[in-house]
Amino acid sequence: MLSTIKHRGPDDDDVYTDSNISLGHCRLSIIDLSSKGRQPMSNEDGDIWLSANGEIYNFQALRHDLEERGHDFHSHSDSEVIIHAYEEYGIEFVQKLRGMFAFALYDGRVPRLILARDPIGKKPLYYCFGQEGLTFASEIKAILESGVEKGVDFAAVCAYLAFQYSLGAQTLFKNIKKVPPGYMLICDKGGLKAHKYWDLQEHCTNASIREATTKLRNLLEEATDLRMIADVPIGAFLSGGVDSSSVVALARRACGEGEFHTFSVGFETFSELGYANLVSEHLGTTQHDLIVTDELVLRNIDRIAWHYDEPLGDAAIINLFFLAKEARKYVKVVLAGEGGDELFGGYDAYKTARKIALYYRLPKIVRGGIIKPLINFFPFKEKRYLKGYPTIGAAYKLANSLTEKTFDDAYFQRVRYLSGGEISYLTSLTCNQIRGSAFRNPVMVEPLNKMLAFDCKNLLPEKFLMKADKATMSHGLEERLPLLDKSVIEYAFSIPPRLKLKKGQGKYVFRKAVGDLLPISIINREKQVFGTPVASWLAGELKDFVLEKIANGSLLQAILRPDKLKTLTEGFERDPTRNRTIVWTLFALELWYDTYFKA
Repeated sequence: MLSTIKHRGPDDDDVYTDSNISLGHCRLSIIDLSSKGRQPMSNEDGDIWLSANGEIYNFQALRHDLEERGHDFHSHSDSEVIIHAYEEYGIEFVQKLRGMFAFALYDGRVPRLILARDPIGKKPLYYCFGQEGLTFASEIKAILESGVEKGVDFAAVCAYLAFQYSLGAQTLFKNIKKVPPGYMLICDKGGLKAHKYWDLQEHCTNASIREATTKLRNLLEEATDLRMIADVPIGAFLSGGVDSSSVVALARRACGEGEFHTFSVGFETFSELGYANLVSEHLGTTQHDLIVTDELVLRNIDRIAWHYDEPLGDAAIINLFFLAKEARKYVKVVLAGEGGDELFGGYDAYKTARKIALYYRLPKIVRGGIIKPLINFFPFKEKRYLKGYPTIGAAYKLANSLTEKTFDDAYFQRVRYLSGGEISYLTSLTCNQIRGSAFRNPVMVEPLNKMLAFDCKNLLPEKFLMKADKATMSHGLEERLPLLDKSVIEYAFSIPPRLKLKKGQGKYVFRKAVGDLLPISIINREKQVFGTPVASWLAGELKDFVLEKIANGSLLQAILRPDKLKTLTEGFERDPTRNRTIVWTLFALELWYDTYFKA
């Protein structure tokens, strides 16, 4: 199991074993590079053991408090505070931690094992629980090495087809689950129990724009300062968008005049490197530009699929994989800008959805009179992916979402890639339970907060954070995210929504909070997706490889309706750019299956 995830911790590895547990760890040394920071580590008595992935950013303050309470520390590692916090505060100790983490803490006195994942889900943690016991790891591939029987979870496949990622505790592997963000799993003689220790809370204030920007700026500076603590070099990913540029600016302020490396990616067909270089020049960073070619993607696609554990539904993990490889030549830690859109309203979809919220204020009978004629306008709605009518498809998608009973359900349907009808049209799968497998929103009143909360609980951890962790850790590179500090998240849901979307601009309050740090062209730059040239790849060197996977893939042949598979394959051969979203989604699914079930 350890050798399978050695890429996550190439610096050291060790195992602790007793009659109840075998606990292993691969170490990525970031704070306290000495042998005293080795894991698994224990308390003074050797009856509490820990294997932890991530960083506890408030470890210095916690350590000071715990030392005053009589605890003796063996190392200078941030992870050791987890052990002593548990000794001091009991099962609620995780509330004291401010950081990104996934850890296993074993108390041999009870005996009891605690698995915990950070509030927003930056670090992954998987498990399998059955008659043979509890098996867990940072990556699914390690659990498979323990002898767990492999199988496909077709309910999770439905979710993947709908969203390009698995939902909630699901994975696409039968019997292997995720520890959800903000949860602890407690395993003892009584079995396995889940405990939610943190959740999003809406507590909107009447703060003015000046009050909100001042408070937010202070929190962002503190969050960044905490993430600059390390005994190894730190750099940053830089896309040239307002989020990553702001993080670089905040980090540059924290590190002073010393050298600071930034890393950006572009492609042969398009590039945003100009914006990144503008920011780098403005802030005085040492900039590294990387161009990803079709040939490079084709040569590495199998390896990337293996690292990701689940299908590459979001092709942007390919960008991140190569960017992380380049960054690891110079630094061991990178800062990045994930989270700004989901906290402060950066996506254009939020603007449209706010108008949908007004629609749901109308009486039900009035809504029915509006939407039914609109739906009837699309008599062949499920065929849009095979016929290639993106504009009509988008209009139908909007109209179909408005048939839902509530605004929450309408937004759930709005953010899907494939509707239930489309999945049924293309496949033989029965996908009626997708909604139930997703995290329900916390109780939110404001429509914008409903959307942000849904994306913070689903899109962010299961797609963006998951791909970022797997891509960076595949090269032994740690990614830190100042915008997703727990204090920043909690404050974001107290900011009045009118200060997030204002004057037609998303992330208004965030832009104001960092407005003095960057050129005005960057501050006012509209949201650009950290995309990949999938259409170009599918039409270029990847075409034959993708076509073979779709036409002859055993999983796709088992779930796709034969006539639709034939039509899709023939259409792709004629024009690989026409149905690129569904083609890539299906290709990635088959690539995953071949990697883990046929290798």
